[in-house]
Amino acid sequence: MSGDFFVNINHTVRTPTKPRRLVQRLLLALCALTLCAPAWAQKVNVCYDFNCKTRQVIHLTPAEWRSVVGWFRPAAPDAAVERQQIRQAIGWMEVVVGRHTPTHRDKGLNLEKRPEFPGQLDCIDESLNTTAYLIAFQQHGYLSWHRVVGRAYRQGGFDAHWAAQIEEVPSGERFVVDSWFQDNGMLPFVEASTEWQDLRHARVLFYQPAD
Repeated sequence: MSGDFFVNINHTVRTPTKPRRLVQRLLLALCALTLCAPAWAQKVNVCYDFNCKTRQVIHLTPAEWRSVVGWFRPAAPDAAVERQQIRQAIGWMEVVVGRHTPTHRDKGLNLEKRPEFPGQLDCIDESLNTTAYLIAFQQHGYLSWHRVVGRAYRQGGFDAHWAAQIEEVPSGERFVVDSWFQDNGMLPFVEASTEWQDLRHARVLFYQPAD
């Protein structure tokens, strides 16, 4: 007998009602979505090996993504606290991404290019990756006091340099988020963009954020 019919105890043939058919179809659709759902929670584009020579798409698992965005909980009460949350989240994001790429080998500053040891990042790689992470945070609603803007650029005492940049929503003041000075996974340098333009190399290396 066709699956579209069923027999009651009096052997009377009845056709399922439309609501019943609708429920069956919804259940089938839900099962299909569950089976086809990706096992990852966040896709991120990253690059490394100087000037973004190597590009890679990373798929973070739900647990990995939660471990990163957990730094934004509880929600920041002001912009200064959110900048510290951003530092923590970016640092940990680098650790997580390093599990999927050779970037876990990255050392602070630009070291000599060694093809046999891939994973080193220059300031172009760092600024683009950090911007990608910040955009992901913003798209998921974790940034309440800042928005992501174009990268900052300067040319001075130690050659041209790029850094990711955010803008404080209430004031419009801009801040750099610069991971280039530290090894992979260490907290990035965050400072007002106007201050960053005039920073000496030594001051950045020994940077300590204000409480």
